[in-house]
Amino acid sequence: MTDQTRASYGALSRLNHWLTFLLFSGMLIVGFTLAYGGLERETRGPLMNLHKATGTLLLLFAAWRISWRLTQGFPPPMPGVPAWQITASRIVHWGLLAAILIMPLSGVVMSLLGGRPIGIYGLFLIPPVAEIEAVGKAARQVHGYAAFTFVGLITLHILAALKHALIDKDGTLSRMLSGKGAAV
Repeated sequence: MTDQTRASYGALSRLNHWLTFLLFSGMLIVGFTLAYGGLERETRGPLMNLHKATGTLLLLFAAWRISWRLTQGFPPPMPGVPAWQITASRIVHWGLLAAILIMPLSGVVMSLLGGRPIGIYGLFLIPPVAEIEAVGKAARQVHGYAAFTFVGLITLHILAALKHALIDKDGTLSRMLSGKGAAV
């Protein structure tokens, strides 16, 4: 591990974590607003274009984020954490990493194989590859189900962090906030 110690996350890992949270939370809010907000066409179109452009760029960020996590690993759990919590933590963390890849990938596939281009902030246009209706529909379903799964995983992650901070008081949360965790 080059960015973090056995006890803590390094600065770049913490930056990756909080950028991921902010960017993907924003995209989820925009996505749910587009899907369920009853927006007028004049508002929906520009917001959808922003969502698609940002999602396409987040696909590149997701590749970086996942490769960083794979090369850096995770610091070991704090002493005294029960085995079931360690297992649950691993499932949630890997689920979150999968979600940050699946969400933008399914969105890009939904557009490009659904016959719709993706404009990147008015700078250039990614043309549709082909219109393959079955693939476009499948990607739309994956995108929708993954969004709800992603929200569930984020909620579990936040609740676990709060439990460690407020109930266990074991230094787990401080490893991601300040980089100063309890000695391992």
